[in-house]
Amino acid sequence: MPRATLQEAFTAALAEEARPAFADVTGLPDRLAALVDEGTHPSGPFAVTAEQFVGHVARILPKDADLSTLDKLKIGDLYLACGCSQGDGRALNAFDKEYGRDIDLAIARSGNVNLTKDEFRQALRNKLFVVRTNKPPKIADYAGRGELRSWIRVTAVRMIVDIVRSKQADREIPVEAEMLGAMPSPAEDPELDYIQRVYKSEFKEALRSGFGTLTPRERNLLRHQVIHGLNIDQVGAIYGVHRTTAFRWIEKARKAFLAATKEALMERLKVGQSQFLSIMRVVQSDLDLSMRRLLVSDIEDEPSA
Repeated sequence: MPRATLQEAFTAALAEEARPAFADVTGLPDRLAALVDEGTHPSGPFAVTAEQFVGHVARILPKDADLSTLDKLKIGDLYLACGCSQGDGRALNAFDKEYGRDIDLAIARSGNVNLTKDEFRQALRNKLFVVRTNKPPKIADYAGRGELRSWIRVTAVRMIVDIVRSKQADREIPVEAEMLGAMPSPAEDPELDYIQRVYKSEFKEALRSGFGTLTPRERNLLRHQVIHGLNIDQVGAIYGVHRTTAFRWIEKARKAFLAATKEALMERLKVGQSQFLSIMRVVQSDLDLSMRRLLVSDIEDEPSA
């Protein structure tokens, strides 16, 4: 295996912004060859060339990646995902053997999809492994920064939610109930605990971002209500305004905070409205505490309007 060709395949597939970080790395061909050896599945090599695999790794790297980023990737999981994205039969069989039970558990616990385990497995296989218009299969989107098992569980849950919505489009479906039915409890499932930790981390960052978009007065209004426990009459007295005005200001601040947080979270996770609501179900138990931690700070000066 000519190692120079590995570097060429890797560099060609990198995002342009990431190329300078790898341009003069000593020993990069050896590092890439080691990635190929590390990734090879225990069941044997798939019909994926070494050049294809390092190209696949390069494509999923973020724009700010450097050599240390490679050390954090789940290389074995990426190799399996790469083999599946190429339609390799051995890779697809290994996927079924490794993750079939997780998929079966997701559908068994949903309780409201009306699909057999085999039907749901096939539907999920189509979603993951069938080439999309001008795009590789969805499995190629797996970026290797978390366990493939957790990524598959999240994908299965989202698919369950989509199926329920499509079958019952004539009435409102509570997303919270869907998530409870599709996901086991963290006490019995460590992978769900991983998902919750990831989402909570992203959610807290979105809260901080949303909080930063508010004006000093809006942040102070929320502090007065949430931390200081003041009612609208007391808030109105602080600002010398009628209680109706104080109520209107507080409601405006709360809505602005929620809207900015929602926008930040949807952007961070690249999800839509329905998926945002599902994620809120996962993190809602931490919502009050996270808000209080943000608001516990000194009252800010409020520049004159």
